[in-house]
Amino acid sequence: MHRRHVLLRETSSACPFVGRFSRRPVLAAAWLAATIALDARDARADSCTSPNLIEFTPPDQAQDVPTNAMLFARYASVAQYQGEGVQLEHVGVDMQSVPATFDDTDGMLSVTPPAPLVPADAYVVHWPRLRGLDTATLGTASDQHFKVGPAQDVATPTFEGITGVSWDVTRERDSCTNSLDERYVFDLALGAAADDGGRDSLTLLVFQTQGPKVDAGTPTRVLVRRIPPAGQTARVTSTVDRAIGHVCFAALVQDLTLKVSTTSAEKCVDTVTPPFFYSCAVAPARGAGHGGMLLLLTTPLALARRKGRRGRDGA
Repeated sequence: MHRRHVLLRETSSACPFVGRFSRRPVLAAAWLAATIALDARDARADSCTSPNLIEFTPPDQAQDVPTNAMLFARYASVAQYQGEGVQLEHVGVDMQSVPATFDDTDGMLSVTPPAPLVPADAYVVHWPRLRGLDTATLGTASDQHFKVGPAQDVATPTFEGITGVSWDVTRERDSCTNSLDERYVFDLALGAAADDGGRDSLTLLVFQTQGPKVDAGTPTRVLVRRIPPAGQTARVTSTVDRAIGHVCFAALVQDLTLKVSTTSAEKCVDTVTPPFFYSCAVAPARGAGHGGMLLLLTTPLALARRKGRRGRDGA
């Protein structure tokens, strides 16, 4: 008899539980307060030791970048900034070093051009290689190319917020620790977003507003990244102890001048503890013909879970 370990995975539809709970609007100003802490980022999303550059905002080869834009590069979670120089090249005109600011909670390195960008001109930001935490390993460097538009970014961005939440559970071997790592995975459907500086230059900020380790009235920021292309979801991963039960998320967008969309309603989903069960594959006796039988024994736990799920969904 051979024993197999089986993981049941379940994904909800676009937030079937939302209608049963109130949707509380949350003020953007409160969320951006410095007292809001960012959870430890998911190290599995990037390398264990390589502090690589992950993405730019605005994206590489962007057009019509506002003349008053700030410029951002997001690095892997293990990156640390030690004053490495950032070069801003005004193509065909000059090259200058620009002061940079690093937010180690987000892995975000940012620069503000010392003078307004020149309309219709091309620029390149030469982002540096950063070192990893407690290691001499260097990550990747990269260049961000863009062309400037005719005007400043003056309007506040608009955003419809999160429109749906689906969830799943993953149990994978962590290449960093060689241990099995169990995580909840939430895929967030996003509403329409717009800004006079261009939608693709918006930064998405996701907050967990309810959950087992979220204090009432103090949302926890769980994701900062450039907004995905229209129609794509944003993914949040979480440890099991932070995501069992009634879990809610909400989101804002931020433009290249740090203006944010005004409010966002939360979207919620109910998760359950991942049920694992053992099943037995009965191999045919030695010498038996090809008509051997495979017997799968399911524990009552899985059946009870399905019954409970049907009860909550009204089936």
